[in-house]
Amino acid sequence: MQLEDRLKICLLALESRYPEHVIDVNRELLALSGAGDSGWSASEVVEYLERTNATMLTRMARLIIDPQCSEIYLLGQSEPAFVVHCRGKIPSRHEKHALSTNS
Repeated sequence: MQLEDRLKICLLALESRYPEHVIDVNRELLALSGAGDSGWSASEVVEYLERTNATMLTRMARLIIDPQCSEIYLLGQSEPAFVVHCRGKIPSRHEKHALSTNS
């Protein structure tokens, strides 16, 4: 699976195609103040970014899921913004809903 579109669309496509997925966030590209960098769902990332950095969701991104890698890149960046776990042994998901918007 490969998709090049806005970050929000890539995240929603991931949620739709692989509902049991888990996302790890690249802290160097996306600062998540007060939040952990692993165990996210795509919907939690969208919700968090809508509250804290909505313009990030409009950036162009590339979702790649194939036998070699499962990642989301922001176009123009050489490192993945998100590492996706959607096949095989998937790490546990951590609930992020308790994050406050004041973080």
